[in-house]
Amino acid sequence: MLFGGLQKCTLIDVPGKVAATVFTIGCPFRCSYCHNPELVIPSQFATPLPHNDVINFLKHRVGKLQALCITGGEPTVHKGLGAFIKKVKDLGYFVKLDTNGIFPDKLEALFKLGNIDYIAMDVKCPLEKYELVTKKKNMERSIERSIN
Repeated sequence: MLFGGLQKCTLIDVPGKVAATVFTIGCPFRCSYCHNPELVIPSQFATPLPHNDVINFLKHRVGKLQALCITGGEPTVHKGLGAFIKKVKDLGYFVKLDTNGIFPDKLEALFKLGNIDYIAMDVKCPLEKYELVTKKKNMERSIERSIN
């Protein structure tokens, strides 16, 4: 996992919960209106936060925070996402995943593991305009599967 940032407290990212938000680096989309280009465009990447720093922060906030929002970039580009989510759940946190839906198979596999409590999907535009908006071809079927 590559973490590009950590918001240590948020009252808006997980409805009804006091949470932290971790931002992952990387996204296959290139939306012109992206509000996190430093997490998407490789030339703008900052030095990643060490994985252990994020876990240690969460360990020290048990009982103070209720939830963790995992956002990006696009978290599902990371192979270690499932293992990271399990560590967070093992600490007792409610887990929210923000995704753009690009990898429906990964979403389905993560969902089946039972460690995600809430998924928010950023649907960028009508399906027929995905290539125009995201600069990524042939995404309509994947996005539709993730929505379903």
